[in-house]
Amino acid sequence: MAAALSAPLHAQQVSTRLAPEVRVDVIGASPASVQGAVGVEIPAGWYVRVGVLAGAGASIDPDDPGAAGRVDVLARFLLDPFRQSRWGFSAGGGVSLLAREGDHVRPQLLVALDLEGPRASHGVSPSIQVGLGGGVRAGIALRWGGPGVR
Repeated sequence: MAAALSAPLHAQQVSTRLAPEVRVDVIGASPASVQGAVGVEIPAGWYVRVGVLAGAGASIDPDDPGAAGRVDVLARFLLDPFRQSRWGFSAGGGVSLLAREGDHVRPQLLVALDLEGPRASHGVSPSIQVGLGGGVRAGIALRWGGPGVR
């Protein structure tokens, strides 16, 4: 009975804090585009983070110029959620809604591999991500987060 009434230890609690993220991606669909994006990472347990991002940019194809945008929802499984290593690897899947000027919004399956770097003194971690979703994708990100977790 005493064990059931005791409060969980701080280390046993899953962080419910939202972590902001900013990123720049190249999406290699036809036409290819460069997009900036902002969003949040939502903890969904010890090992899972769900990212919700909104991005906008432009085509880099000189034959097909125009605006481009997207909304991504990506659930990532983290192999090192407690920052026991300086670098943390994750893999995930989700959906991306891609919009291009003069075209319909199209949902695309999204898969990604992510390598997150060491946290700087001001709480920001760089990240490199590659994946598929409306074409080949590659991007860099900055994520803010709490101490001791990714």
